[in-house]
Amino acid sequence: MDITSNGGADFRALAGRFRKAGKDGAAVRKALTKVIQAELKTITDEQKHNYLAVASRGVAGKGSGRREGFYRVHHPRGRTKVHGLRSTSARAIKSKVNYTGRRIGARIYIDASVLPQSQRKLPKHINTGHWRHPVWGHRSNWVTQIATPPGAFDKPIIRRRDAVRRKVNAAVNEVLRTLK
Repeated sequence: MDITSNGGADFRALAGRFRKAGKDGAAVRKALTKVIQAELKTITDEQKHNYLAVASRGVAGKGSGRREGFYRVHHPRGRTKVHGLRSTSARAIKSKVNYTGRRIGARIYIDASVLPQSQRKLPKHINTGHWRHPVWGHRSNWVTQIATPPGAFDKPIIRRRDAVRRKVNAAVNEVLRTLK
């Protein structure tokens, strides 16, 4: 989800002024980016907490017992170390500030390249609250996985968007006045 103001025109104006200001502009840009990143960090921290707190369960239940039984039979030396769904999804949440290019502004996103190939679509499904998958890879047997509460990614953004937008706009306007 992006947090932008009037189509990124303020950020475009900032980029031009940063270039004109030379080394002073670079220092001001760095300071402004830190202010914006600090505001975005409040949202990303809450999102990470939400992803780690998601309760994920199958509709039939008893999945962990079945998994342990499977691993006892097929892997007698123990399970291999894998990263969990919630922790990898939380680790993939990033924020970025761009003053140039196609995505001008501040944005919070999930970096799918951080996730294992098999889990790249799961953060979206956790956010919606459910997804379907085959049981142990058997395409003839599908189950619905439920994640509660839904909206782990969207709700913190929606709740804090206006306050962050006001603070970022105030910081950008202050820098624009400084660089005149």
